Order: sequence, then C-alpha cells, then structure tokens
Amino acid sequence: MDLTPTRRGRCAGLDGWRAQYRALEMTAEDAAALIRDGDTVALPGHASWPWAFDDALSRRLRAEGGHVTLRFMMAPPDTALLSPALSAHVEAHSSFFNAERALAEQGNVTFDPINLSGTPRWLMDRPPRVTVVTCAPPDEDGWMSRSLWAATVTREAIDESELLLVEINDQLPPIASSGERHTRLHVSEADGILRGSAPPLESRSAPADELDRRIAGFIADLVPDGACVQFGLGGLANAVGECLAYAGKRDLGVQTEVVSGCIVELMRRGVVNNSRKQTCRGLTVGANFVGGPELWDFIRDNPLFCQKEIDWVNDPRSIARNDHVVSINNAMEIDLTGQVNAESVGPRQYSGTGGQLDWVLGSQWSRGGKSILALRSAYRDRAGVLRSKITPQLAPGSIVTTPRSCVEYVVTEYGVADLRSRSVRERARALIAIAHPDFREELRRAWERTAP
Repeated sequence: MDLTPTRRGRCAGLDGWRAQYRALEMTAEDAAALIRDGDTVALPGHASWPWAFDDALSRRLRAEGGHVTLRFMMAPPDTALLSPALSAHVEAHSSFFNAERALAEQGNVTFDPINLSGTPRWLMDRPPRVTVVTCAPPDEDGWMSRSLWAATVTREAIDESELLLVEINDQLPPIASSGERHTRLHVSEADGILRGSAPPLESRSAPADELDRRIAGFIADLVPDGACVQFGLGGLANAVGECLAYAGKRDLGVQTEVVSGCIVELMRRGVVNNSRKQTCRGLTVGANFVGGPELWDFIRDNPLFCQKEIDWVNDPRSIARNDHVVSINNAMEIDLTGQVNAESVGPRQYSGTGGQLDWVLGSQWSRGGKSILALRSAYRDRAGVLRSKITPQLAPGSIVTTPRSCVEYVVTEYGVADLRSRSVRERARALIAIAHPDFREELRRAWERTAP
C-alpha cells in the first residue's frame, strides 16, 4: 500500500500495533478530560462526526465550564457541542454551511470563506492543539481508514497537533487509499483511542425532475468520451449521470470532491472505468463520500476507489494533470456579465465557497477541459412569485463565488451559453437567450439601460 506513518503517537515505542492499540484505549470521558480550557480542536465533519467525543466534551463543558474553539467542515444536525446551551463555551468555525446556517444566530457559529484546496493552510494558520479523527477499525496491519468525510482534518493537522485522538466507529466503511496524500492513519500515530458506534449520516438527494433532466441533457452533450468528470450533488447530478449513461458515453474517469450514488451507478454500468486518466488510472478518486447504505456497501474496501486529501483532490494543478476534465457545478444566480453566486442568499451565508473555483480553474487548465456551471432559469419565492436566476446585477450583498473572468459554459433548461472570450455585450446576449422566456425582454431592457 506504500504507506508510512509520519507521526509518533504516545505508545509508538511498544512492540506491535495491537499492543499499542490496547494501551491507547480510553473512554470518551477520558478523552474529553484531556481538552484544556482555551484549546483549539480540529474535528471531522458530516458523516464522520465523532459522536462519542461530542457527547462527552459537551457534558464536561456543561458541568465544569471552560471554552474551546472548534474547526471543521459541515457539522451534522443535532451535535451536542453546537447546541444553544453551550454557546458561551464553544466558538465554532466551519468552512462550509449546512446545519450551521440554522445556528448562526446563536452568535458562536461562524463561516470561514476558503477554497477547499486551501484547507491545510486554513487549519495551520491557527493550528489546533488537539485533532480528533473518526476512523473505521484497523486492518490487519494497523492502518485505519478515515472513511467517509476526510475533508477537514488534513495530514498537516494530524502531524502537527500536540494531541491526536481517534474515535473508532465500527459502522464506518473502510475506503481504499494509497500513494501521495492518502487518508490512512496508523495506530502508532494516535495518542488516544476511544470507541463509538453510530450509523453514518445519510444524505438523500432529491429525485431528478423534468427541469433537471433538460439541463442534464445539455450538459451530457458537452462531455466527450474519455473525459474525467467532476460531479456535484443532488437531483441534477443524478440526472447528469442518467443522461451520460443513456447517451452511451464511454471510458469516463472521475476525480471529484464528493463521490455520490450517481457515480456508483455509472461504474456499475461501465460508463466510468477510469481507463483514460493520466493520474490514478483505473481508480475513482474522491475526498468525501455522501449517500446511504447502498453507497457504503459499494465502496467498502473496493479497490476501484482511492480516497485522497481534499487539498490534493481539489488542487487545480492536480486536477489539470488529467486531460479533458469536465467540471459540473451548481450556481444560485448569475448576472448578465457572468458573475456567479453559488453560496449566499443576498448577504446571508447559505452554503459555502467550497471547491467551485478550484474546479473551474483546474478544468480550464486541463488539456481539452471544460468548466460548466448549471442553474435553473427561474424559481418561485415564498409568495409563489416567479423570479429569474439570471439577473442584471446580483442581489445586494450576494457573494461572488466565481468571478466573471473565470466562467466558461453556463447551462439552464433553455440551453448553453458559451462565455469564453466573449465581450460583456456578447455575454449578456448569450445569457438572456437561456433565461426564462418570461424575463428575456425585461433583461434586455435592463441591459440596454446599464450596458457599458
């Protein structure tokens, strides 16, 4: 597996990893007792949240007081440490909002805007004294898979932390990983091991509807045989997968921030075989795995996968090492010059910067690559009024996730706008052509009033 431990844990000198494992075992309460007042603690997020540690540390803070700073990416709902009762004791920094957006009003939960390829630097600019990782049980050589959500806790945090705690969750599937920036951890690197057993957080995508399928059809036409594809999540991603299979695409590869069920289905059908990739040939590469039991069963020790650190997966230079990369990402709104908001509703943080710009750049740097941003042309607000997602200007306070100078293909259910090397006037015309028909004349008039 070409793996070598890079950190010496508290019991690394004992003979054999099994003896080390026994010596490192502790209760969740013992682990929580090692946290000092004022500590910064790095945690894994989403489906790899350390539930036993979360419960034990929250109970200790309630009983004894104190203050900790947490750094993670995307907490699951119902975490004890982020409950309102602990808002005076916990400062939480997340690099991507999900459940966090409902907690932001507490005042102690905040969003840190980063491109996910910069996760190691984000962590090490304010280095944690304690890092907690959640792993599947060790294999016969003492190596543990960091499993479904390895994105937040990078190797830098593991190596540089004074204290490394490992929560073993026997319900997490081990995922194959090797080579540069692998996500395996050896027992000898840990300073404490505690046990937990919790079912992984499931994420069920909304089923694709007719609008998703229309958008997906245009996207599939842009994907050539042999392309290396990056998918997002949700109904649109599932619809794209269906269209790629229906269109008879061949020899597709995958390197992607998030592996979901649509990729599994494409692998089963033979549409994705990774045979033409320049890096990790034959392997589907991802950082995080989002889905349910069917996905967990398929990826468990499956040699056709390779999990890598998020900074490797999302580094535009790494992305561009493969030819014909096609990145497919969602947008929330786009203005007539091509500025894309994919993360906020006005000034309110809704999701996160994520890896969109990483993939926009990486796919364009790839030989023969393409960057695709997709959105529905319109939506209905809470009052049932139809609103255009293609606007003369972004809504006040909206975040520009991808600047107009980096945008290539934009797709709605009405077609494809190719903005590459286009003037601002040409961009406006192309975007108006794929806007909802009810708004096209209004958009033309608005552009005529403001056109440079």
